[in-house]
Amino acid sequence: MMIDNLIFRRFTVGGYPINGYLAADPPTRIGVFIDPGGFSDEIEAFIREQNIILKYLFFTHGHWDHTEGMQEFTRRYPVQSYAGKGEVRSVHHMVQHNEIIEVGMLPFRALSTPGHTPHGMSYYVNGCVFTGDALFCGSVGGTGSAKDAQCQVEHIRKHIFTLPDETLVFPAHGPMSTVGVEKYTNPFCL
Repeated sequence: MMIDNLIFRRFTVGGYPINGYLAADPPTRIGVFIDPGGFSDEIEAFIREQNIILKYLFFTHGHWDHTEGMQEFTRRYPVQSYAGKGEVRSVHHMVQHNEIIEVGMLPFRALSTPGHTPHGMSYYVNGCVFTGDALFCGSVGGTGSAKDAQCQVEHIRKHIFTLPDETLVFPAHGPMSTVGVEKYTNPFCL
């Protein structure tokens, strides 16, 4: 699938299934897997079929259902891993808000979306935002307190809802959405 000059595919991965996403830069074929909650033959076949050079793993947060496949990915591919501070043990890089990570010629921007976890991140590129468990279609990820929930909604409003309304939202659970739909209809963020 191509989205604004992006090789792209969603996979259902892991023991507690989540949406994991593979995105790659068409000219260089360099790719990233976002939320590697599991690995499958289907992922390997897509990487081979599209001639993708998988170099990166991005974690939106450190819950086990998002990290379960890390060991298998790192065993098979020479990947560098990225997550918010303290979210995932043994990652190569701890990202900060607004940090740009170049995947080939694709500039992925890390967006701070804490609340579900202390240092959760979303990743934005080419009209797509990968929100993990921070923002779902019509909902948000659970938090441990009312204060955390308020923090999460504030960061969603500040860093996700300021993206163009047509931005595609790819969460770790459930269907995709758009920034506009969530900004104007998500009952948790109104």
